[in-house]
Amino acid sequence: MAAELCDGRVRDTDITLTPVHGGRFEIYLNGEKLYDRQEPGAADFYPSLKAMRAVKDRLAEAIAAKT
Repeated sequence: MAAELCDGRVRDTDITLTPVHGGRFEIYLNGEKLYDRQEPGAADFYPSLKAMRAVKDRLAEAIAAKT
């Protein structure tokens, strides 16, 4: 998942994967939850490519705004 989130648009950025119990998969940026596998609409165990691309776009926008 980290490799999918980091591409050419998101450089010099740390991604931390923290193992937890209960099948949780959440993505946060500066305390804001961008994705939660257990929220309604996230039916599959692994997030869809479309969902990951949307998260990646939000990450790139947030990082671009800080530079």
